[in-house]
Amino acid sequence: MKITKARIENFRGLKEIEIDLDETTVLIGENNSGKTSVLDALRLCLREIGSRRGVVFDSFDFHLKDGAAEPHLADPIRVEISFSEQSVGEWSDALVGRLNRQKILQVDGAGLNHVMLRVTCAYDPISRDFSQDWTFLNLDRRPLTAASETALTALQREIAFFYLSALRDAAHHFDAKGPFWRPFLKDSQLSSEKKAEIEQKLLEINDLVVASHTSFEQARNRLGKVQDVVPMARGDVVSIEAVPGRMFDILAKAQIHLGASTGAKIPVGRHGEGTQSLAVLMLFSAFLDALPNGTPVVALEEPEAHLHPSAVRALWDILSIIGGQKLVSTHSGELLSEVDIRNVRRLARSAGGIRAFRVPPTLLSDEETRKFNYHVLRSNGELLFARCWLLVEGETEAWIFPAAARALGLKLHRDGIRVVEYSQSDVGLLAKVANALGIPWHCVIDNDLGRTQYEKKVQKNLDGASEAERFCLPYRNMETHLLGNGYDKMYKQYMSKQTLAKLTKKPGDPDYWSDYADQFPKGYKTRAAASVAIEMESRGATGVTPELCTVLNTVRILAKGE
Repeated sequence: MKITKARIENFRGLKEIEIDLDETTVLIGENNSGKTSVLDALRLCLREIGSRRGVVFDSFDFHLKDGAAEPHLADPIRVEISFSEQSVGEWSDALVGRLNRQKILQVDGAGLNHVMLRVTCAYDPISRDFSQDWTFLNLDRRPLTAASETALTALQREIAFFYLSALRDAAHHFDAKGPFWRPFLKDSQLSSEKKAEIEQKLLEINDLVVASHTSFEQARNRLGKVQDVVPMARGDVVSIEAVPGRMFDILAKAQIHLGASTGAKIPVGRHGEGTQSLAVLMLFSAFLDALPNGTPVVALEEPEAHLHPSAVRALWDILSIIGGQKLVSTHSGELLSEVDIRNVRRLARSAGGIRAFRVPPTLLSDEETRKFNYHVLRSNGELLFARCWLLVEGETEAWIFPAAARALGLKLHRDGIRVVEYSQSDVGLLAKVANALGIPWHCVIDNDLGRTQYEKKVQKNLDGASEAERFCLPYRNMETHLLGNGYDKMYKQYMSKQTLAKLTKKPGDPDYWSDYADQFPKGYKTRAAASVAIEMESRGATGVTPELCTVLNTVRILAKGE
């Protein structure tokens, strides 16, 4: 039984958002885009409600539309969580029977089973306090009045929701009271006889240690004076335990040690932050494996926290072995590079508030999915975090546009703009994925013989935007453009006499620089572009052509959502 959809209204920064969830779903987006809020909303509704008294939401969980807004005047929080079969017979007969007994099971016309929970919270002017409520819904999203009073508790038993936040303190999690470590300490297979035998031996060891330290006797005598003032137990008032004498004391002090590079065994809490974080994640995985029954829903916030980038890529293989449905939020391009694009949900701001974007299962063919995952996502996973893509043909443009931005004093990374080459990929595929994920894009195409193949692919994926917004033909090609705008010196050093002799046009001829660019050795284009980039930055704004300025201004406007 898995969560298939979550609809969240008026919760923190989320005015209204709907997210489809898979067996594995990866949430990405900028800071404060709502990733943690989505996980927290699910946690509060599926784990906290019913497990403690009172309202689980607080005043700052309400969506405050501006700086003057008050929580008691805010619109009610509403969270709707759907559990749906993806194929007939996916849920066992036993599960269907249990849900039926709670009177919350709904069956659609295709014979698929569904359960829908709605949790609300609002300010009650009569009690002058916040109140929460829950109900189950029919297929029309109307309350089921016949649902059992124990239905929510029954549902929580079926799904077992677990949440691991990004703040993973090994000292806390490996403590005897830690929620994931404690079950292992309690799971003793010792018989009563063996337990008594061990405790007797521990007592003998303790007596031996205490007897070998005469100073202990001095402390015992002095502490015994306490009973002269405060009535205490009869017999020996003071006992010294140099060694724990009972099994539960020993288990409470059990520690995990990890070997350092020198071979020394060091408590996990004394290792680096990355090792501690990974150790807690592994403990969490072991805890889930030890669950007696039920398939869990596991929410993991930034599992890559504190890990070295080279370790993050390997982390996905470890996460993959965790059982149950996984909801993962991440800021890591390295981790994202290992994820199938169809499992990604990008949270981004729009005119109507934060929305969730995804690549629908049927949007890409299997070959397109493979191509994007392998050629784009694996090498540039961080591209999906961008606010805008500037699609350029090749390496020359990838050198020049960032240099032009720096010459103008612009910060492309700060503005969330990424320069993406498409000559070795598929510009149509890139545009299609960007549209699905809500990433604005602008494409620069050379106005030469290669224009036709790229232009048609871009025109197919305008997605309602105008051609002027989505692509431009600012120059014949970048080399000709730079040569004709004062950067010919950077190219001349790579032109041999033999190559110059092949030119059919003379200096001053309108087509001279086009002829020059056509004859320029392809193997030196990137070197020349790097030289131009250095020179352009040294010249500053005056060295940036109007055509380059126009492109950069366009993508900056798109990135800002203006």
